[in-house]
Amino acid sequence: MTITKAVILAAGMGLRMKEMGEGIPKGFIHIGERPIIEHSLRALIASGIQEVLIVTGHQSEYYENLKATYPEISTVRNSEFADTGTLCSLWCARNFIDSDIILLESDLIYEPTAISELLNIPYSDCLLLSGTTHAGDEVYVEADENGVSQISKDKDRIKNSVGEYMGIAKISKRLYAKLESIAVTSLKKNPKLSYDMDSLVQIAPEHPIHVLKLEGVAWAEIDDLTQLEQAKKVWKKINSLCPRISETL
Repeated sequence: MTITKAVILAAGMGLRMKEMGEGIPKGFIHIGERPIIEHSLRALIASGIQEVLIVTGHQSEYYENLKATYPEISTVRNSEFADTGTLCSLWCARNFIDSDIILLESDLIYEPTAISELLNIPYSDCLLLSGTTHAGDEVYVEADENGVSQISKDKDRIKNSVGEYMGIAKISKRLYAKLESIAVTSLKKNPKLSYDMDSLVQIAPEHPIHVLKLEGVAWAEIDDLTQLEQAKKVWKKINSLCPRISETL
């Protein structure tokens, strides 16, 4: 099945970005010539994605204004963004998700070809992984021949780490239905649930979730000011690896 839809989770408050996080959402941090959200949008569109839903929250007007530039965008607001986790934001996308999607977070930079690599993998459900980054706040993934078995920031909980989750995934409509079911039954009790470390791990024993590891891929997540400085260095590497693509994007 050809995937033409993507969901970007962008509701977070960016508290660890201090004053910068108060003034703008993390997706509007500039690296290179554009905000990082635009690098993702252009990578998605160049890979054949036709519709992108951005789940907003903190400073949502920034994303609303972006729709004037990118007609592919629609938005939905997680009105409880300050008190909920990523599963709630993903649940807010339920009226948009009627087919398989690419799911990603708004605070990322990465080689644009990572999207096409994920789209071309012959699995309906797949997490995009990298090798070791030492970036801080890593999300480790444990997997075996049956797929993902554990996802955690606590490396002691991981028996056989196969890589670090990049915050980019291919999610089938069938898998999303299972995530939606967890949201309906569990969010009132625990609104801070994440879609990955809490929910995908719960689903994995009965629904195989595969991994695609891109060893040596240049990427970064921006959760705090230290990671922002690291991301600027990663962006230089991305430009050196694929200058024509990164200039276009």
